[in-house]
Amino acid sequence: MTAALRQTVNIGRMQGTAIRRCMTSVRNNTIPKSPSFIPATNTNWTRAQHTTAAAAAAAVHTTTTMRPHPESSSSSSFSTTPKTAQMEIDHFRSIPWVAKHLSKPHLVITQADSRQPKPGHCDVLFSQTLNSPETISAYITTVDGSEEGLITETLAFLTLGNKLNGWPGVCHGGMVMAMMDDLTGQLFTQNKKLKRMQNLPLMTAYLNTTFVKPVRTPCTIMVRCRITKVEGRKYWSEAAIVVEDEVTGEEVELARCDSLFVMLKSNL
Repeated sequence: MTAALRQTVNIGRMQGTAIRRCMTSVRNNTIPKSPSFIPATNTNWTRAQHTTAAAAAAAVHTTTTMRPHPESSSSSSFSTTPKTAQMEIDHFRSIPWVAKHLSKPHLVITQADSRQPKPGHCDVLFSQTLNSPETISAYITTVDGSEEGLITETLAFLTLGNKLNGWPGVCHGGMVMAMMDDLTGQLFTQNKKLKRMQNLPLMTAYLNTTFVKPVRTPCTIMVRCRITKVEGRKYWSEAAIVVEDEVTGEEVELARCDSLFVMLKSNL
């Protein structure tokens, strides 16, 4: 037993002894008059007992739960350690059907911007919550660097783990939508970084999704997104999730959506 735990246990014992003495005083109607506690009624005295007991229990709980579990500390630190951009790019280059897409000329390959930590808890869903070997272990985006004006198309690649599941072995439908929504946002981010559009936030007005086939996990998916129409501050787009069929080598569509994003008039 550590010194801190012994101290906590001793405190608990002393508090327990004090409570028993107080209960005896209540039964004998000899409540002590102390500057720190002068009860008006026995009801207040009982409330003080509960407060003291709760404080003792909280002290023991705090002392015993602050230590990391010896079996989980190493795995926990691994699962929350983000990969660098190059690590994620190298991961996808090692997958043959993805590598074919990454070998095209003039391609600009980057780690998804939403994977990068930012101040003010911005993008924490994809940079932290969904950044682990069991959720989304890698996520990159690509655009055609030779395209002039507004960049209208992007491809993204994500490797998914089984902690995104709804049904066993199947990615949750809400996550499917979230990934297509996020990639559309990445397309706008690329345009802002290259000064192809105003640096103002865009918000999703709607995202109509069609689930064609289950997104099986674990797997690597490709998400294709393009802007289809622009009117003032309104941007219409469509996106699709595809995978390679292991037997035929053909790309199979699993889900698609059409969406409307609206650019705000000022920063949030």
